[in-house]
Amino acid sequence: MFSSPDLSSVKLQRQQDLQVNSQKCNIGDIAVASPTEMMVCAYGERKVNLVNSTTGGVVASVSVPGKPLRICLLSGMAAVSLYEKKIQLIRVGLGSLTLDRVLKVDKDIYGITTLDSCLITSSTDPPRVTMMSMDGKLMYIVDNQKAGRELFEDPYFLTSSVDGYIYVSDWDTNTVTKLDNKLNVLKTFTDPSLQIIYGIISITRDQLLVCSLNNTSIVLLNTSTGNRTVLVGEQDGLEKPYTLTYCHTQKKLFVAPCGYITHIHVYKFV
Repeated sequence: MFSSPDLSSVKLQRQQDLQVNSQKCNIGDIAVASPTEMMVCAYGERKVNLVNSTTGGVVASVSVPGKPLRICLLSGMAAVSLYEKKIQLIRVGLGSLTLDRVLKVDKDIYGITTLDSCLITSSTDPPRVTMMSMDGKLMYIVDNQKAGRELFEDPYFLTSSVDGYIYVSDWDTNTVTKLDNKLNVLKTFTDPSLQIIYGIISITRDQLLVCSLNNTSIVLLNTSTGNRTVLVGEQDGLEKPYTLTYCHTQKKLFVAPCGYITHIHVYKFV
């Protein structure tokens, strides 16, 4: 995580785009696997690729039994949500990917993240967030009925913070919801100007980076103050941002645009 308590004044410098596909395809999600490698969910190809985060070259690839939507990293392992009601576990090494077991679930999963050696997932029919053990046992659930209000409509992305909180982005309600480690609702951040919120990552204990698709911007959200700062926009070469990941070693932000693409945007914190 960043050592600085406030990133609102940090500048991002555009780097050369990373060419990660030879043909255009939808990228479901991206995640830094090591200081030199990044995992890419190639949705239409039903593959998860490990690419060099400097050259974009594919160094390893596995075919998965479904369209890969989201990915999260655990210790030596990745969990990938598949559209066909499955979670594929993949062992991750330097330059290597190996398929592990498959967890079957009762709903199509969109968002996925990890906290306290558990998996947190989100789905849309009905809209809900669940926590399960690594063997697929359901532990906690939060949905609109439990919340007592229309909390979620399309909770597509999740992230967890270093201090044990979970954040849920909902592109339909344009909200970010904060949950504790038992999925109790703590706070909801709402801003009509953040239209169609997709990818979201925790950068420090109380700061998130959020993809605002319709505004073509990456927004810093301070979860302590509620303040929002646009860090990257269309004027910085950003295309409709869908998902993002951050490499702490390189101090680089990687952003995958929405739609059929061959590239990922790269920005360096300076």
